[in-house]
Amino acid sequence: METGTKKFVVAVVNSNTLKLERGFLVFGKSEAPRITQKYIMNIPATDEAVRRKIAIRNPYGLPKTFRITTSHPEIVKITDQLMSVPPMGKLPCEMFFVRNSHHHQNIETLLYISDAETYVQEEAYSLTLDFEAS
Repeated sequence: METGTKKFVVAVVNSNTLKLERGFLVFGKSEAPRITQKYIMNIPATDEAVRRKIAIRNPYGLPKTFRITTSHPEIVKITDQLMSVPPMGKLPCEMFFVRNSHHHQNIETLLYISDAETYVQEEAYSLTLDFEAS
């Protein structure tokens, strides 16, 4: 993931007159995710999807609903992307790993834990997938 700041010029042009209506200077900032947990998961050589669970924690004193997404959705399938976790509690997040013939090595993927209402990322978990040789 590339981090840093970028600026873009956006021009709004009237399609009938081809005249510039407005111009905007847009700034964007990207930061590396805050990784709070790291896991290494062994994925056996099989043609079937492999199921694993990890705990999603709520460090807050209030109930919280999180949206769980991944940086590699073609490999990691989250069973339930919305999880309501009790205050100071944890719940298991079930996921499936889909083996592909191209996966002969370790792959690092991230699980993004975001606030379900605001989509603000709270934290990220690093998963190193260790694919066994077939």
